[in-house]
Amino acid sequence: MRRDLGIYQRDGEDYTVGVSQLFSSGAKAELKTSLSRFITNTNAYDPARPPGVMDNRAAFGLSFTQPLARDAGFEVTGARLQVANLDTLAADHASLDTQTSAVAEGVIAYHELVLAQHRTAAALEKIRSGERLLTEARAMNRQGRLADSEVWEVENALARFASALSEARQGERERANRLRTLFMSASADSKDTLHATDALPAVAFTPMSFEESLGVALTKRQDFLMRKVMVEREGVQLSYAENQTLPRIDLVASYGINGLEYSEQTAFNWQRMSDYPTWSLGVQMQIPLDGNRQGRADLRAAALRREDAMLSLKAAEIAIANDIDTSLALRASVAERWELWRQIAEREQKQLDLERRKFTAGRSDVREVLQREERVINAKVSTLEQQAAYAKAQTMLDAAQGTLLERLP
Repeated sequence: MRRDLGIYQRDGEDYTVGVSQLFSSGAKAELKTSLSRFITNTNAYDPARPPGVMDNRAAFGLSFTQPLARDAGFEVTGARLQVANLDTLAADHASLDTQTSAVAEGVIAYHELVLAQHRTAAALEKIRSGERLLTEARAMNRQGRLADSEVWEVENALARFASALSEARQGERERANRLRTLFMSASADSKDTLHATDALPAVAFTPMSFEESLGVALTKRQDFLMRKVMVEREGVQLSYAENQTLPRIDLVASYGINGLEYSEQTAFNWQRMSDYPTWSLGVQMQIPLDGNRQGRADLRAAALRREDAMLSLKAAEIAIANDIDTSLALRASVAERWELWRQIAEREQKQLDLERRKFTAGRSDVREVLQREERVINAKVSTLEQQAAYAKAQTMLDAAQGTLLERLP
């Protein structure tokens, strides 16, 4: 009864506290209690109401909802957590892949610096050899045993060697600064020159089959493992999207007790509240009249994302196979070239020793000795170049197999 009041007025405070639990089956249980302290202009004039007192409505309730179609099952309930875990795993693989790339670049840059130092040392050796021969040539020229043109030949050779030394030092500086860049260090920040102390790795060629190497790569390449995780992730998303196209059919049950008193304590009295129970049990259905177009669209998008992830995985496998084939062939080729240059260097050294004995006996000239010494040094440098190329090829193979971080100390 409104007692001829035109406007309904309510003054009060509402409090609600609840806890809920989601189960692996998709079921949700919720326990909730509430308190409403209020007074309205319809009951404020009740003669039986004590002055200044408000109504207190208290309630306890327990509800339980079990999905039977959409959102039912552990696969759907745990989809978000599973996707988050897979995203974390994919990020870990991506981080390790980045580390592998950075380490491979650093190792190759270090080998290039070692080789640049050998080239500088070879240029210095040529200069020392040329200076020694120039001293001998000038002495023989003063004795009338050597023409001026022979002396000029040695002097020209020394000028070439000095030019080569300048070029070698510039190359060494460039490779040292490349390493500084990888270290995030500017050359101006340090007066010390970077100097490699480790020798080039020895050429210890051991044949490896393509199938064996590829098998290792498919179990350890971080970028490939990341793509496998992404395929699994999109599979989870696809299963979830398929479930979301189903109609919503929920089994719903609830039970509650209520109390309405002038006093808060009395309103929450369990015996009084239990006199006013409420309960319900039933099935709720929700079926879109348009056939759930959004759900079907989400399903198509999820299927396309999974297909794209599978294609990306296949493309990565093909790229890895080609990387392995290239690295294995390169390593074998460099090992073969290194052995050939090693033999060449040995023969050049024997020819130099023979030429020096002939020169001492007066049956050779300064120019021939100078050329032989230069050829020996060049052959040694070529051998070192193949040794450095082998080290870089091994690094590329380790990176292609995903074993680079394991092999390094």
